[in-house]
Amino acid sequence: MERIEDIFIDEKTAVSFTVRKGGRIRVIDVDGGQVADFVAFNRHDTTEGLSTAVTIDNNCSVRIQEGATLFSNRYNPMIEILHDTVGRHDLLFPACSPDMYRYQYGIQSYHPSCAENLSRALERYGIPQGEIPHPCNIFMNTEIKEDGTVVIHPPLSVSGSFIDMRAAMDLIAAVSACPADQGSCNTGTCGPVRVEIYES
Repeated sequence: MERIEDIFIDEKTAVSFTVRKGGRIRVIDVDGGQVADFVAFNRHDTTEGLSTAVTIDNNCSVRIQEGATLFSNRYNPMIEILHDTVGRHDLLFPACSPDMYRYQYGIQSYHPSCAENLSRALERYGIPQGEIPHPCNIFMNTEIKEDGTVVIHPPLSVSGSFIDMRAAMDLIAAVSACPADQGSCNTGTCGPVRVEIYES
C-alpha cells in the first residue's frame, strides 16, 4: 500500500475525503486524549451511509475492535477495522452540536461543534446536514454501568495512537477533531488529528 494523502486536521475543525474500495484509512491522535468523529457514505449513492445502530446490531456489541466491521444503513459492510492501538471507541453518542451545548452547558453564544464541522466539510459533495448520520466516535472512552448509565471517561489514546480501517466500498468520509472542551470527552482540552490514506 502507498500513502497517497496525509491530512492534518486542526483542533476543532473537520475535513472530508474519498477512499476507493480496498483503500486504507489511518486516523491518528496527534497529541493524545483527542476524540475524532468519523462518518462515511457510499461514494456512488450518498443516501447510503454509516449506521452506528446497524453496526451494533451486526457486531452484537456496542464496542468496535480489531476484526469488527462498520455497516451502512442498508446493512452493507462499509469499513473493516484492521488494527487498533487503543481498543476503546464509542458508537452511542451523537455528534456534539449547538443544541447540545445550549441544553447541557447553557452556552448561548457560538461554540464549534462536530455537527457543524462535518456539515461544512461535506458540503462539497452535496451532502446536507440532515443526512449526516451519528458518527463513530474514534478514541471516545465510554462506559455502560450496570444500571444503564453511560459515563464518559478521558480517552485512552496517547500521542501517536491510531486505528487502521479498510474501505469495503468506494467511500466519501469525513473526520472532525471534536471541539468539546467541557467534561472528560477530550480531557478538557482539544487537539489536532491526522488522517493518512493508503491505496494500492
